[in-house]
Amino acid sequence: MAVPAPAPAPASNPLAAEREWLRSWFDGTPVQIEQRGEGPLNIDVPREFCFDAGSSRVLPALAAVLDKVAESLRRTPQAQLQTVAAPGDSAATSPLAMQRARQVRARLLSRGVASVQMPPATVTAQAAVQLQLTLMAP
Repeated sequence: MAVPAPAPAPASNPLAAEREWLRSWFDGTPVQIEQRGEGPLNIDVPREFCFDAGSSRVLPALAAVLDKVAESLRRTPQAQLQTVAAPGDSAATSPLAMQRARQVRARLLSRGVASVQMPPATVTAQAAVQLQLTLMAP
């Protein structure tokens, strides 16, 4: 991540521009950035790049993703996070998963994302931190 990508060009769907911008940052990494048509933008970061076992401290790889997602949300005020979910160390939900989800949300808030752009933190049984961006209804 040595060279910053240029800001996205205006598009009919602002999420499509953000998708391409985020992909430019995380191309060649395990971060999955998907969008179908005009639908939500889904970002998944595998658990092993997010947290150490038994810990809710955000690792640098996840922090980098969250910082870029926060930048996207600041640039696209009509966007909001529909999902902010983090996993535990196993498929079962746990208090650790909730602590992790809260840490993800706190990181986004500390990077300037407005609380109205985010739902409460939740947990996921998937082995990845999951973020989903949508456009607010006009």
